[in-house]
Amino acid sequence: MRGRTQACAVALLGSFFPFISPATIGLVTLRKGSNEGLLVLLWAVLPLLASYTLSEGPALLTLVSIASLFMMVVSANVLRLTASWQSTVLMSMLVGGITALSFGLFFSADVNLLIDSISNVLAEVAVQQEVEQEPFVPGRQFILGLVALMLAVSAILSLFVARWWQALLYNLGGFGEEFHGFRLSPGVAGLLLLAVIAGLRLPSGYEFWTELMAVPLILSGLAVTHHSVKFLQAGSQWLVFMYFGLVVFGPSVGVLLVGLGFADSILNLRSRLAAVKNRQT
Repeated sequence: MRGRTQACAVALLGSFFPFISPATIGLVTLRKGSNEGLLVLLWAVLPLLASYTLSEGPALLTLVSIASLFMMVVSANVLRLTASWQSTVLMSMLVGGITALSFGLFFSADVNLLIDSISNVLAEVAVQQEVEQEPFVPGRQFILGLVALMLAVSAILSLFVARWWQALLYNLGGFGEEFHGFRLSPGVAGLLLLAVIAGLRLPSGYEFWTELMAVPLILSGLAVTHHSVKFLQAGSQWLVFMYFGLVVFGPSVGVLLVGLGFADSILNLRSRLAAVKNRQT
């Protein structure tokens, strides 16, 4: 925020660290607008362009990194204009999905090269471990779904960091209040839940597309949990247990968070929690 030169330098050097470059782009876009955000983005893209040009292996991941920086400008601008996390998260999902499908259409050779590389690695591992069954071979929809999920989640998490930075500078504690209040409208939550249920019935290879549909519901469930822990003054150890469970028992805890996010959209659990506490006092 001290100047364009400093922001560009942070974005350039931040390419070597997780979230720094995209969060810097997001912060500048939130504060200054998309034009300034794009100027900072150009500096962050330079190392990635060099990597894509000089790389002899699968370059799809480099393309994904470049696309994630452009997504930050889009997502941050949506949040800046709408002040709605629901709209921002949904837009991140949409842009992530469209971008992944575009990679499959316009960079088909890079996608095939990555699939071949992964298949070769898995085959070598199977030989070393003397596994009798055929090794897993990822299909195009599996890889493209993974790309879509990576783009959307990366954009959302980086924007969380950017908004947190902005709150530290201009509105201390503001990001926490925003995240604790994140709630999906009943219609959106219902459509997403139907999409997740339908995705579970799709053939193998579409798992990551299903997980993409579940992201807003999971975020809503996390927001309810964070709000409840703070509101009840239950202690941060409960959040530690929740994230530990999400890492170790991912699918099971993820299903619980999806259900919690959907229930909150219908029942407004935060208001009910406040009403119960007020009656007790």
